[in-house]
Amino acid sequence: MSQSHACHVFPAFSTGGPEIRTSSLIDSSADTYRHTVISLNGDLTGRSRIRRAEEVAFVDASQNGGQLGNAVTLRRLFKRLHPNLVLTYGWGGTDAAAVARLSGFRRVIHTEDGFLPDESQKQKFKRVLVRRLLLRMPARIVVPSRTLWRIATGIWWLPLRRVCFVPNGIDTERFSPPSPETIQAARRRLGCLPDELVIGTVGHLREEKNQFRLLKAFAALVAQRPARLLILGDGPLRSLLVRRTQELGLADHVVFTGVVSATAAHYPALDALAMSSDTEQMPLAVLEAMGMGLPVVSTDVGDVKEMVSDENRRWVTRLGDDEAYAQALIDLANNPSDRSIFGRANREKCVRDFNYGEMMKSYLDLYREVLAE
Repeated sequence: MSQSHACHVFPAFSTGGPEIRTSSLIDSSADTYRHTVISLNGDLTGRSRIRRAEEVAFVDASQNGGQLGNAVTLRRLFKRLHPNLVLTYGWGGTDAAAVARLSGFRRVIHTEDGFLPDESQKQKFKRVLVRRLLLRMPARIVVPSRTLWRIATGIWWLPLRRVCFVPNGIDTERFSPPSPETIQAARRRLGCLPDELVIGTVGHLREEKNQFRLLKAFAALVAQRPARLLILGDGPLRSLLVRRTQELGLADHVVFTGVVSATAAHYPALDALAMSSDTEQMPLAVLEAMGMGLPVVSTDVGDVKEMVSDENRRWVTRLGDDEAYAQALIDLANNPSDRSIFGRANREKCVRDFNYGEMMKSYLDLYREVLAE
């Protein structure tokens, strides 16, 4: 029996949350589906996340013809590849969903995970109009957060029957509270002292992640007590963040790790996760930290406040209130018993509500459902 061919179209197939989730789906379904990954800008670095990458076809679809050139290139690719199922992702994949549908492919699933920096505060009206028009073409629209579900149905006016809420999930056996020996080994490897307070942040160093907010808050914390900040990840803002670290006198307190391929090995060094983004929906880093039994300090973006435990919500602060964010970080540092209580509650909620197996089953059931229509 021949495999169905699933064709994934990304603006860039890098190492972010949607790519990590898709990599897991590809690995889990490689016996059932033949997969092709198309990157519209040529970035295929995310292939390193796929264990069975040798079974996947990767296509660099970059060219200089703008949107029209992309549309022509994609139409040719779809006609040549002739996939059974087309899966498109994000704002940059909206055109791809329309091109697939207009090229005669009806089995199209589009996934929205959030917004670019220029829509972190407010959606652009022209893009809202484009989404209202083009996102009626796919058979299904998948969103990982309730915030996005409300936007898709209430602002983009998409039909309720086509919008599917599938929350992210993680492997809570892989991301689980570490032993004392594992904690100390991770701290030694990352240059942290055994008993010092260690706060970490995980993600791309990009504008919308706003690690500058975190550095400012961390400077206020260090003015009161010793601590260390681990910045796990890399990106275009790294040099500016390093410079800001030096300007704030934090060079001896902040560690930039660069690209991290296995975050589970680094979380044991942390006492807490801090996220300072201007826009998120259902960030995997928060789920991973919860699975590890860590408390979370975050801006109130996307579903974060609903994701964490009831106890932890006091450390999720209103976006734009940077003083409250800094105070939450200081409060966390000064209350080890609360860190422990919030961490345990986060772990329990993660195991209960964000099951990796349920997420995988939901996506694969959706694939089968659309293919059967």
